[in-house]
Amino acid sequence: MYVSKYNILVGVLDQLRKEAPSQNRRYYPSDVNPEGLNDARSRAFIHLFLKVKFGLLEFQERESYITDDTQDGGIDAYYIDDDMKRIYFIQSKFRTTEANFQSKEIALSELLQMDADRISNGEETDERGNPYSNKIKRFIQKIREIQDIGRWKYEIIILANLGRSVTNAHLRKLTGGFGVEVFNHERAYLDFVRFF
Repeated sequence: MYVSKYNILVGVLDQLRKEAPSQNRRYYPSDVNPEGLNDARSRAFIHLFLKVKFGLLEFQERESYITDDTQDGGIDAYYIDDDMKRIYFIQSKFRTTEANFQSKEIALSELLQMDADRISNGEETDERGNPYSNKIKRFIQKIREIQDIGRWKYEIIILANLGRSVTNAHLRKLTGGFGVEVFNHERAYLDFVRFF
């Protein structure tokens, strides 16, 4: 029986959801809550990335880097790599059907919502003066505590499909000049699913 790559991916995400402590109800939505299930899988997709890319094996450690919530500055997660001296801002769009996962592109307006420049500069509010969430404030504090921050690089990770006409130059303009790495559906299958 043929099982598509997307169905394998969803199975992996459901395995990762089960790593959450039982009291973390966000990862265990009721059977009559498809929106809750989609949200849980979307967060598990970020968990998968953090686990494979950065070797974060413990659920709670990965969860501490996920910021996806209200007043998150358009940042779904982050990671600070002490060895490579890099700070990663992660934007993710998990699609709930195979067709959308393979073809639907992230809107450029969603990338414009990322406040990576404000957050990297230590701003604790958005342009309208609304304070960022506590998780984003903790992220800002961690950046402040880095002694030799001038030697570090910032990078944007996009876990989504981009239009073919979007060039690296366009991405740099959209992200305030930061380097960008894109994990589209093909790369997600290749880099993430093959490990499971």
